[in-house]
Amino acid sequence: MREVTSREFLKHIGALLESVAEGQRITVTVRARPVAELVPVARRPAWISRDRFVREVLHHQADPGLAEDLVVLAGETTDEGFPLLDELDVIRV
Repeated sequence: MREVTSREFLKHIGALLESVAEGQRITVTVRARPVAELVPVARRPAWISRDRFVREVLHHQADPGLAEDLVVLAGETTDEGFPLLDELDVIRV
């Protein structure tokens, strides 16, 4: 991680922001004390695969009754044609 003073930051803000856009992390200091971090904005995918959804989202449900509610709301199959009850069995603990 690169470190720059507040004065350097103000003087070279354009170049520093380009570096951040390319993936570099920068710490800004005032009197040798870190006061801010510039980090690239995380890019989120517009969609996630069914497998990733099941793995990352449905395994961490805040509402244990969500699986049953989804069955009622979605009908008998998912958009991909899989039986929804089979999908939900994957997430039931």
